[in-house]
Amino acid sequence: MISLLEVDENLHEFSYLSERKCANTNMDDRKAWVNAYWKKMDYQHKDADDAESFENLYMRVQAFHEKLKVLAENYVQKNLAVFSHGQFLQLLMMQIQQPQPISKDLMQQFRYNLIYQPIRNTQVFTY
Repeated sequence: MISLLEVDENLHEFSYLSERKCANTNMDDRKAWVNAYWKKMDYQHKDADDAESFENLYMRVQAFHEKLKVLAENYVQKNLAVFSHGQFLQLLMMQIQQPQPISKDLMQQFRYNLIYQPIRNTQVFTY
């Protein structure tokens, strides 16, 4: 049995807050920053130069989704497992189920899903 492992550069956490600013803080410390980020609903906004915009996340998800489509052709009778962070998977599943261009509406729906239909730890999806 041959097993291959690949780490895709697009599969990483959505870091929309500055990592420098968030160093040595807890969830309560960051709550106001989180709320301010989502209140803006500006998909191009970056909290700082070491943060990511929602548009950046969208582009990573799109790139991985295209790769997944190609891989799916080769894995019809095989198994392919993808492990990633909940926010990445949330947007990926949204784009698989109903592809949408980047927009404020998409960002709002994404935030709604994060709160009311969150991806659970170890949740499994089939594609």
